[in-house]
Amino acid sequence: MSTFLDALVQRFEGLEAHLNTLDAAIGDGDHGATILKGLRAAAADGDNPEKAFRRAAGGASGSLFGVLLGALHGAKMGAPLDAALDQAAAKIAQMGLAKAGDKTMLDALIPASQETTPEGAAIAAAKGRDATRDMAAKRGRAKHVEGAGVGHVDAGATSVAELLQAYAETEAS
Repeated sequence: MSTFLDALVQRFEGLEAHLNTLDAAIGDGDHGATILKGLRAAAADGDNPEKAFRRAAGGASGSLFGVLLGALHGAKMGAPLDAALDQAAAKIAQMGLAKAGDKTMLDALIPASQETTPEGAAIAAAKGRDATRDMAAKRGRAKHVEGAGVGHVDAGATSVAELLQAYAETEAS
């Protein structure tokens, strides 16, 4: 898992500014920085990366993405990826009171959870991320911006797609 977490830190160092820009259009503009902060903490604490991520990232993103990181950790430890992602999606939906179509991270995660391979999950997550561009936000800060964020890709869905792409790449190597 530590190799995977190190790869995530490196990947999200390159994505931080992009994710912050996506988030600035429909949120508070710190999504990339928050995710990176959590990933750095998770990589430094190999014993409990989910808890380390949650504690460092803080707020809603820390809790929600901590669940996803825990699911990926479980899959790395041998749990079926689709089952791990499905459980994570259900927990995140309950925590965030959100569902598919609300323009959240779930729009990438739910389709990914229907796939049995890492490559399939990454592709499904990317399609879900792209679909958020045309959605009106029903949850989070984005629902309060003009047009409810229509025309902008959701930063959380983008992070899910990137996490799952990185997972697929590490599984293939």
